[in-house]
Amino acid sequence: MDKLNWSILKLLQQNARLSYVEIGREVGLSAPAVAERISRMEERGLIERYRAELNLAEIGLPLMAFVTLKVHSGKLNAFLALVPYLSEVLECHRVTGNECLVMKCAMKSPLHLEELINKLMEYGEPTTSIILSSPVKNKVLHNDEV
Repeated sequence: MDKLNWSILKLLQQNARLSYVEIGREVGLSAPAVAERISRMEERGLIERYRAELNLAEIGLPLMAFVTLKVHSGKLNAFLALVPYLSEVLECHRVTGNECLVMKCAMKSPLHLEELINKLMEYGEPTTSIILSSPVKNKVLHNDEV
């Protein structure tokens, strides 16, 4: 991937609502050339989607936590079928180590977290870490970091 594509990706990571004209102005290309490059990156799967980043506290979900789950024997498939439907779970990752899964969750309150933990206990042993702050969040990747 060339430097121009990386420059375009950097700009889109910072603000996915930039127009082709604005991106072109920054990287020294015409709007049609930018559109063609972005289209090719989308087709290759380099750009998976565009989305809004929500302020979860402002929409009523101020409590964030990482929840790990050590799944009971024979319960993994049932849990993997359920987890997409747990509204609190923003991300779920299969991991190595003692726990099978790590989830990033958003809740309304400590009581809401307790209710989630109770649901999870049916499938395994949950452990929670409440997020106090996020010094690095949605970091923009640069070509010199890959």
